[in-house]
Amino acid sequence: MSLWQRWRPWLRQERVLLVELATMLLMALVIGVYFLEHFSARLEEQQRQELTSLARQTALRAAESMVSDDLISLNVIARETRALDTVSEARFLSVARQPLAGGELPSAATVRVEVPVALADGEPAGALVLAARPSTAREGLESGYVLVVLGVLLLRVAGEVMWRRIQRGQPPRANGETPVEDLDNGGAEALDGAPPSIVFRRPQGNGGPGGSDLRLSIVNFDHFRQRYTADALRALLDDYHHLLSEVARLYGGQVERGLGDRALVRFPGQPLSSTSFAALCAGLLFLRLARLQGPRRKAHQAPALEFKALVCDDFGEEESWALCVAGVPGRLQVPESQLTRGELDVKALYQPERALTVMAGERQVRLQPVEQLAYRYQALLRSQAEAVMGDGLGSGPAGEDGVSPSR
Repeated sequence: MSLWQRWRPWLRQERVLLVELATMLLMALVIGVYFLEHFSARLEEQQRQELTSLARQTALRAAESMVSDDLISLNVIARETRALDTVSEARFLSVARQPLAGGELPSAATVRVEVPVALADGEPAGALVLAARPSTAREGLESGYVLVVLGVLLLRVAGEVMWRRIQRGQPPRANGETPVEDLDNGGAEALDGAPPSIVFRRPQGNGGPGGSDLRLSIVNFDHFRQRYTADALRALLDDYHHLLSEVARLYGGQVERGLGDRALVRFPGQPLSSTSFAALCAGLLFLRLARLQGPRRKAHQAPALEFKALVCDDFGEEESWALCVAGVPGRLQVPESQLTRGELDVKALYQPERALTVMAGERQVRLQPVEQLAYRYQALLRSQAEAVMGDGLGSGPAGEDGVSPSR
């Protein structure tokens, strides 16, 4: 597995935070460049004014020495001027622009000032050139600004970490919600208002070797178990059992557990991209058929059931069921990491901002609700729905109600 493949799920999972940090960094860069440029311009202007005043005073002092060619005095004046904090070099030039005293001006000097040297009666004696010493104020300001920006970014990351720990330690619960740890055998369901963050146990083992699993749970199943006898409940689920068996047959799956008993359809084989896509298509097709059955069942005074679906491949029995129960009613959920491993991110349409975050101890799982397949695959799903409904599983009453499988 390449480095990109290892980090891609994490980058997708933290995309919102990374985009926010990148935006903050870009804004800080723009603001920093703008103010640093203005600061540099003002600093250079201030240096130029100070250097000009100093050069004029030094020129008056050195005028007599330049006229009399007193090079010793000129070198002393140049050395004293160069010893000042704001001056890096001083140089005296004759009227013919020949150097008289002082050293070579540094090429890196950004601020240079040249003033004429003249006697009191106005007779020119030459010129004085001063070069400003590079200021460390800009470097200090840049270093401080970088530290401030890094501090702000680290505070944002620390705030996000603390918020996630608080959310994991105190998960919100809706009234009447059943915690995942307390789910009993037999398909106990959470209510529709299940929160987007649930804590559950770590898995005790991995899923089936080689292949993908489709889990299906019934919304409010406890309500139906309390209201119906065992025989009536079996009759209630009979139509959906037939639909699930037909869907599994179409996509090469094996129904290992029926509806109402922590339904599990396994799609064995390799590669993972094929089994994941088969499980995805089967789950979407079953949810579509279940919705199409609704009007027909209501017309016969039979309740229409709603399901949650999950496609996974690397979760244990308890964990995969808990993830399925934590999903959104009427939607198929896929762990975000499997979207990339199973190459489903290019075959399905989903909205990352609507992802459901579930915590498993220290492990965070993001469930993506898949709305539908990509356009080029949607026709396949529609034709499969028409095939299943045309095999007698959905004809008759469905046709009487005018429900088309393609709607």
